Amino acid sequence: MTLNLMSLATVKVYLGLAVTTYDASITAMLPIVSADVRRILNHQFDTYYSAVFDENADTMTLSEYNYGTVKDYGSYAVKPVIPLGTVVQHEYLPADTYITDFIYSTGVYTLSGTPTDAGGYIYKTVNISQWPTISKMIMYRINQLSTTVTDDNIKSKSLGVTSVTYRDINPQYNYPQKLIDDLGTPYARVG
Repeated sequence: MTLNLMSLATVKVYLGLAVTTYDASITAMLPIVSADVRRILNHQFDTYYSAVFDENADTMTLSEYNYGTVKDYGSYAVKPVIPLGTVVQHEYLPADTYITDFIYSTGVYTLSGTPTDAGGYIYKTVNISQWPTISKMIMYRINQLSTTVTDDNIKSKSLGVTSVTYRDINPQYNYPQKLIDDLGTPYARVG
């Protein structure tokens, strides 16, 4: 399992950057923002799933262990455990590999990349639909470091009983509330 929830190359695609000007800054902020996303979503993505894949195909199957008691789903062999678009990690999977298809009758998942060797487990992380938001969070952090304090970027200002807020910054996570909302609902954890 790796800390980074996406690669430098993918961040640059979503930010529309073809130059290397921000590479060092993005590389520095990527693990920080990935850790923040884990904290915001209240999910460490540290649960692994028994999976079978190898370097000969871009497919993967999960063991019955992941399904608990395998039930009869009528004409379907198994019910999917991992939603389409979920990013999966393993040392033999290319960076940013995600689930592109699931065949109910066989229980076979199709991966967006071909493994470099055989593996027996995967970690599932974020969904690819969260990549644009995570990319914007990285750029927000980079911009925070590179700006000077002026009236334009002060969070709020008070003058007597009057208060003006310039940005809707979440005080707990220090990101714009819109970006936090775009990540989705935090996972509920019970004690």
